[in-house]
Amino acid sequence: MKKIYQGILTIAFIFLFMLEVHAAPSTSFYTSSKYVESGSSVTATLRLTNTAAWNVKISSSGATSGCTTSFADATSNGQNTTKYLTVTCRATSTGTIYFSASGDATSSDGSTSNISTSASVTVTAPREKDSNNYLKSLSIKDYQITPEFNKETLEYSVTVPNTIEKVTLEGEAESRYASITGLGEVEVSEGKNAFDIKVLSETGVERIYKIVVNVEDENPIEKKIKDNTYTIMKNVKTIEPPKTYTATSIKIDNYDIPAFYSEISKYTLVGVRDNKGDSHLAIYDEKENTFTLYNETTSQEIFVFVKEPTEDLKGFKRTTKTINGESRECYVSNIDESIIVVYAMNIDTGENNYYYYDETNNTYTLYHDEIETSYAEQIEKYKMVILIFGGALVLFFLIIIILIFKRPKRKKKIEEIQPEIKVKEIKKEVKDEISSEKEKEPQEKPKKEKHKKKAKEKKEKETKIEPKVEEKKEEPKEEKKPEEKKNTKKSKEEALEQVNNATKIIEDYEKTIQLSKDELKKKKEELEKEETMYDIFEDERKRKRK
Repeated sequence: MKKIYQGILTIAFIFLFMLEVHAAPSTSFYTSSKYVESGSSVTATLRLTNTAAWNVKISSSGATSGCTTSFADATSNGQNTTKYLTVTCRATSTGTIYFSASGDATSSDGSTSNISTSASVTVTAPREKDSNNYLKSLSIKDYQITPEFNKETLEYSVTVPNTIEKVTLEGEAESRYASITGLGEVEVSEGKNAFDIKVLSETGVERIYKIVVNVEDENPIEKKIKDNTYTIMKNVKTIEPPKTYTATSIKIDNYDIPAFYSEISKYTLVGVRDNKGDSHLAIYDEKENTFTLYNETTSQEIFVFVKEPTEDLKGFKRTTKTINGESRECYVSNIDESIIVVYAMNIDTGENNYYYYDETNNTYTLYHDEIETSYAEQIEKYKMVILIFGGALVLFFLIIIILIFKRPKRKKKIEEIQPEIKVKEIKKEVKDEISSEKEKEPQEKPKKEKHKKKAKEKKEKETKIEPKVEEKKEEPKEEKKPEEKKNTKKSKEEALEQVNNATKIIEDYEKTIQLSKDELKKKKEELEKEETMYDIFEDERKRKRK
């Protein structure tokens, strides 16, 4: 009986194999979408089964630029296969895109099937991008969040038992064009666990919803770090250990707390949560029983932990900057505040050094104080040179201004004094001439008197001897007196005439001065311009020499 059953099965398998081998090629034709917007692309696909060779043409028409393509080929081994032939078209206007496929396909046994099929796509006008970034729903599977969901409310919370290690976040966006991140199954530990659900609209605008899952902790360990309260995490599954750190365990308030330790930095890190439910790492100092927030950053494979500066840095002043989302103390240059230096420990080597920090690229470079000191000294030198040069320029310009204002006054005084001096000189000359004439008169008087006396004595002698002749001789002598008076009168008239002439010359000179004032003024202005140009030229020549 068993043999009969096996024989029947064998015959059935052979029959089925013969049916597959001798099956004719089959086709199906479809598009990537039934509706597209103008300007978008759409793909048409022809699926061939049980085919070893094919000769097909796929054409397009209507609201498209066209994408007609021919396909003619065969399998390399002559065996049947499944083949996908595709064309992609771009919609150029509203309306309909028509696709058609025609040709034939042949199977390995020689069976041929004719192909004639079609498909269509509706093209609509482009729509405006959707800016909706709201959630339609938000929940935690098997738990009720508070407050009740409202798309305008961004923060929610829920409390779960301390036995729960995972919860599932569920939600849906209002717009089918929006994308969501942050949903699904997430791990939780004791205390507050914060999760962000981000909704990104089609226009690129993001909205963030926040859920805090509070896992009940019957004995929370709370510690103060920089005046803020943090809760020690008793489960650090959600925290990735930093580089060079390995998992360990320590005692805090008689509780076994999971931690991380590095042989290089010699730091012990524990997980802490703030009052918002966000988790952080903190350095635990077992001797001092203190905690310091740990902020590790990387720059070109340099891992550093930014520490609080303990000393002042020459040429820098202390300030605070946001580094990796946290406010940290650092130094900024007194010359350029874009130059930032932080005090940090290299995680790989454990060495503490100063590092330049680039805010834009979030990178670190080892700080060299020699370079900075040299740079500062050069700047100070340049400042001194600039100050000296600036002072010299100011002094030089002041001197020029003083000379410009002083020279015209001096010229004016000279011009005013010169006519007066000339008038005085002429008057003096006239006076000197008159006085010289007067001086001559007293000298001539004694001579005349002496001459007169001699003439009288001679007359008396002649009178005694020849009285008649005396009268004849006296007449011409007496006639000389009027001539002398006449000469004196003439010299006075000449002196007066010279005075009058001099006065006339002075009056004419004053008139000439009066008439040429405008001309002198013009010449003075021209001279001042020439002097100014000369001064500018001299200044430029001196500056070039320097």
